[in-house]
Amino acid sequence: MTQPREPASAATARPAATPVAVAPAAPVPPWFRAVVWDSLLGGLCPLLPIPFLDDLVLARMRRRMVERLAGRWQVTLTPAQLALLSGGGRGMSVGRLLAKVAIYPVKEVLRKVLYFLAIKDAVDTFSLLFHQGYLVHAALAHGALGRGGPADDARVAATAAAVHGTLGATDTRPLRRLLIGVLRNSRDLLRGTVRWLMARLGRRRRDAAPAMDVIADEATARPELGSHEAEQLLDRLLRALWGERGYLERLEADLARRLWGR
Repeated sequence: MTQPREPASAATARPAATPVAVAPAAPVPPWFRAVVWDSLLGGLCPLLPIPFLDDLVLARMRRRMVERLAGRWQVTLTPAQLALLSGGGRGMSVGRLLAKVAIYPVKEVLRKVLYFLAIKDAVDTFSLLFHQGYLVHAALAHGALGRGGPADDARVAATAAAVHGTLGATDTRPLRRLLIGVLRNSRDLLRGTVRWLMARLGRRRRDAAPAMDVIADEATARPELGSHEAEQLLDRLLRALWGERGYLERLEADLARRLWGR
């Protein structure tokens, strides 16, 4: 509703308001940037014209993300512990593989007509990776796996149950709606980022997943991504997600209850 205007005399008679100091926003920490970038790479896979890349990279990114986060806290994980904590990605059974082969041509035709289907796949993948990365970091930051050295099997099992339990019980729709809004308002940046990623992959199929690891490592080592569009898209996602402090705090609170009953 339009607010009534004051008379000009009253407005001019009022003394100028004293500027209110606004606290600067907390800077985005490096670990958060790494989680968002890994999630973005995984989320872009459904948009790439490489069959089955989304399943391969999703599983690989989940393991990579957990391993890198643990390394930031000097926690060493065995392959079995890493698989348990990362969830192992989506299984690719023979039946699932045959189903994907059968529906892939139809799915690609639909994506050309209904681009939002691919966006939904991208958002779902991004959301899964982001939530898992955020929860694993929260568990590590609160000492769920100790403060360095080899992780204990019992602690890893309890932490994995808490992380996956929280992820399964969380209504992620608000965050997914936020992501969809960011991507829809960044279509040119999204397309430019996909083109840049395809050029980096060189349309490789067999070694696409290892190549994604290299791209992720490069972005972690230095802030420049080598693509103006990718840098802008990442910046928008970082600002949007880091601004959802209430949502993220509730996520951590649920994780704490599952870990320590508080």
